[in-house]
Amino acid sequence: MDHHRTLKFVIILNLINPSDIYLTMPRNFSLQPERKSRMTGIPSNIKARTSSVGPQEQKPVNREVKSKANIPKMIGSLIQFLETTDYSNSLSPKILHSPNSKEIFSIFEHLVRQIEPSFRIENDGMKAEEVCLNYLKILGYPNILSKHHLLAPGAPQAWNSVLAAFDWFREETENANDAINFSVFGYDDDQDTEEEPLNKIIFQLKSVIFKRRREGLDIFPSDIEDYRCRINRVLNAPSEDDMKKLYDRLNEVDKEMNSINNVDGEERSLRTQLAETESSLKSLDEKLRDHESQIAKLKSLDEERTEVLKELELKNKEAEQQLATVRAKVKEQEDAGYGRLAQEYIMLRERVDARLHAKDDLIKEVEQKELDYTRSEGTIAPTLDAYNRLVGSLRKPPFSQITKNCNLEVCTYRKGFDIAKQLPLLVQNVKACVEQLTLALTSKEQRLSELVERLETLQSSIDSSELPDVQAKLDEVKIDLAKLDELLAEEYSAHTKAEEEYVSLCSHRAKELEQLKKQLIDEEQRQTDLSGKLEEIIQERVKITSYIENISQQLSVFVPYIESYFKTKESASRTWQMHINILREEVQSAARRIENKVRKALEENSLSE
Repeated sequence: MDHHRTLKFVIILNLINPSDIYLTMPRNFSLQPERKSRMTGIPSNIKARTSSVGPQEQKPVNREVKSKANIPKMIGSLIQFLETTDYSNSLSPKILHSPNSKEIFSIFEHLVRQIEPSFRIENDGMKAEEVCLNYLKILGYPNILSKHHLLAPGAPQAWNSVLAAFDWFREETENANDAINFSVFGYDDDQDTEEEPLNKIIFQLKSVIFKRRREGLDIFPSDIEDYRCRINRVLNAPSEDDMKKLYDRLNEVDKEMNSINNVDGEERSLRTQLAETESSLKSLDEKLRDHESQIAKLKSLDEERTEVLKELELKNKEAEQQLATVRAKVKEQEDAGYGRLAQEYIMLRERVDARLHAKDDLIKEVEQKELDYTRSEGTIAPTLDAYNRLVGSLRKPPFSQITKNCNLEVCTYRKGFDIAKQLPLLVQNVKACVEQLTLALTSKEQRLSELVERLETLQSSIDSSELPDVQAKLDEVKIDLAKLDELLAEEYSAHTKAEEEYVSLCSHRAKELEQLKKQLIDEEQRQTDLSGKLEEIIQERVKITSYIENISQQLSVFVPYIESYFKTKESASRTWQMHINILREEVQSAARRIENKVRKALEENSLSE
């Protein structure tokens, strides 16, 4: 029976609403003894379950209120309980032997706040003593307590009754906490004892939800956020932000894995490209070997050319040495003054030439002036002008030799020109010149005729001998040699052109080979990078998989608690419904008794009238 009472007290602690204290207060504020038949309606299986909730220690329900021997013990227990629960006022056995009403109400408020933290004894609608009596009645205090005991604790036996009520409240609270901590709110096997019990958090969460539903209020996420955080803390579960980040990371990893699935095709294509590149590299290696053989030949030619170049360099050095000796000699001559004398000679020669040119210019100018003067003094004879024009025409290239041989010059009046003398002399000179030319021409013609005769005799002798055939063969050989020279020149030019093309092709092939090697290195580096990224992604995916498995394991550990929570909820709802039915039956029986009493009173009143 004591265990049933403890379970009932636990349920009332978690389901009580402080407003019920003020709404269910009767007019007679003296507490009546609890009916012992209240728990008789509980089924036997419920009794068996509830009997295993609390500890097996049996404690008496009724106390000897008037016994003075129990007062020091109850005071000591009350002081210890108040000190362990951080009572704010000062405490001592002397104060508790004769307290006032204010101290009593303060102690009662502190005791109730251990089960209802929001409890306040001051209320506008009810007095403090009424609140105390109503609360004790709801909790099921079994003894009689009057409000006069609370208002005047100094009266005889008043403080004993109040102290017994406080001791009962303390004892029931401790029993309820022991029952909760022993059974419902016990630690799991793998839970750290320094943490908060998980079942206790779930029970408190269930109590809050039940209270909200009982009051007809909606349940918001903010109401259960604290409990959810406490459960996550006990289970070491990740928060919503961590789970969101985890799911975002999981989606990213899935996307990366989907992209990695396409890497296989890229890898195959790269492998085919690599095989093609290797085949092309093999062909290029063969060409490179051919080029190396040709390069070896070119190197031999280069060595020969380097030897020739060395010889030319030696000749250049000898020429530079000779030039240095010449420069040294020139410097010696310059130091000796020869250079200065030569320079002075050149300068004097230039000055003499300049003065001679100036002299000639002056002579021409004087002659022109004289001619102009003679022309201005008198009329120039037409014959002189005609003679001068004739001499001028003979000085032209076709007759320049005749003019030179005849010593023809332009005449002026100053020279004493006489046409009668000058013209016959001119004709005579011309005739003499013509005779000389005629003689020279006849001698040349004779010489030519002799040479022609000799050529004819030589030709006849050549024709009579074998020289024509030899000459023809010689001409053919010369023609063949000329053709061979042309072919050799063409072959040499083609060879030089082919050599240049070969050198350019070798350089181009070498560049292509370098580019292919770079591409091969880049592809190998890219393949290594891709393989490293793939390994990192695989490792990260393994980590995520292990983390998800760990979360699933934690959730699998959490599922039994949820199931036990729902089972506890169902059992609590059944227990609550059972208690409601019991209370309903008691209320109905009380109402029937009141109606009977009222009916009897009315009947007695009617009979008396």
